[in-house]
Amino acid sequence: MSLGPDLQQATIRLLEIHFEGYFMCRIATDPDPSNEHRGMSGYTMALPRETRLDQIIRLQVDEEFARKNARAPLHDLGKDIGVRVVDARFDGATYAPAAAALKDARVELLGKNQPFADGPVFESRNNIVGNDDAMAFVIQPFDLRIAGPGATLTARDYLDPADPAKQTWQFTDPAAYARRISTCQITGDTEVAQAVNVFDPYGYFRDRRRTLERLIERDRALLPDADPARRAALEADIQGYQSRIYQLEFWGDRIINKIQMRVDWEFEINGPQTVDGALGGRVDVAQPWRTRFWFGGWDGDLLIGFARGTLALPFLPS
Repeated sequence: MSLGPDLQQATIRLLEIHFEGYFMCRIATDPDPSNEHRGMSGYTMALPRETRLDQIIRLQVDEEFARKNARAPLHDLGKDIGVRVVDARFDGATYAPAAAALKDARVELLGKNQPFADGPVFESRNNIVGNDDAMAFVIQPFDLRIAGPGATLTARDYLDPADPAKQTWQFTDPAAYARRISTCQITGDTEVAQAVNVFDPYGYFRDRRRTLERLIERDRALLPDADPARRAALEADIQGYQSRIYQLEFWGDRIINKIQMRVDWEFEINGPQTVDGALGGRVDVAQPWRTRFWFGGWDGDLLIGFARGTLALPFLPS
């Protein structure tokens, strides 16, 4: 519902929807091409029984996808995949009606990056439309949905509002979509360290290697009594653990320094916005909503990271 100009000028303030949680992205890394599906020369790879590297940013995963792709020791670390609303604030304090309507709401990025991927991606294409070294990416498409028990919000942003279907690679000047490019790169970030509970990156990955070595020992002990099918599965798992150890050893700091890295985005959403449900007031969908968020805490072995951000809505409380 759009507010009248008098209300906009006199009383309009912001309802801030805060969200955070772990995401998964099965992404190829340099020097692999962006459309590499298994991982040949970068530090990420798809193990034999996993799905391919498809570049998609998954803020939520279903049970089947997690069963195939959640690598040990993900669950033991308590890092369940899923970005959710953690608070709704107005005038600096929790606003109870909106907080209840959006309690634990699922935050999702929808849409497809055709013909490249069946979902949203960190767009770079090996530095063609982004900058891998500076972690300067466009998230494309940006089609946001926040679905809670009492309300659902949607908001879509276009690289070019005059041509909603236009893709990054169709622009001749990247400055035209500069507002959508990540604005900074921070390593050793204390907020990220707190969010993912990793204050010693080298120790974190030394523990990972020890865990993988223990899993290899466990599975090798099971081999003598295993039937042929079980033996083949155990051998595949052992090979996967060994491959992960090799990647950690070979790539070293390139993996380690990303666990406390943070990349930020901030922009006004220029496309359609909707509110379905009650938030305890009126949301202006005629004015652009503003979003500010970061992705960080990237674990290049587990292929997961952490996201935290805010969606700010022009709002008049009841």
